[in-house]
Amino acid sequence: MAAMMEKPRDVVSGVVVMAIGAGFLLNGLELERGSSFRMGPGYFPTVLSVLMIGLGMLITILAIRKPATDSGFGGLPWKGLALIIGATVLFGFTLRGLGLAPVLAITVLATAWASRYATLRASVPLALGLAAFCAFLFIKLLGLPLPLTGPWLTASYWSPPETTSSVTVPVEEAATSSDATRAVATR
Repeated sequence: MAAMMEKPRDVVSGVVVMAIGAGFLLNGLELERGSSFRMGPGYFPTVLSVLMIGLGMLITILAIRKPATDSGFGGLPWKGLALIIGATVLFGFTLRGLGLAPVLAITVLATAWASRYATLRASVPLALGLAAFCAFLFIKLLGLPLPLTGPWLTASYWSPPETTSSVTVPVEEAATSSDATRAVATR
């Protein structure tokens, strides 16, 4: 069957998309779906899961029907894979510390670097524009409690804490002075 397929990786991709859609559909079955007019919490995930399953079927069928022009899976793009996964993990761990705008800019630049076709000239405006758009959308319009820029970007976070000079009174003097104030107060 591999000789009749244009790209075997498209078949595998279609099956993976169908499996992810089926997994989300099975996990969302316990949520109440409701109807089109009164949607429940499970309505939207169910619709998306069915769409993913349909898209996976379409990808698989189209890959099987076309004649072979490319053989095998080819090499795995390790650099791109590492950059995509690393950018996602970086986003999750640094969102609260760096803030939404800087993390989005770094994430977009890292994922653009994963592509061999992306240039720095095109990636920087894309990163800045997407960071500005997402900051406006999520912070201003939707009101999510995300920092635009986080505490890691402030000088006070990285500087040592200020020490206050307080006068310490030896324990013996404190005991005698409190005894003296009690004696004055009782007279």
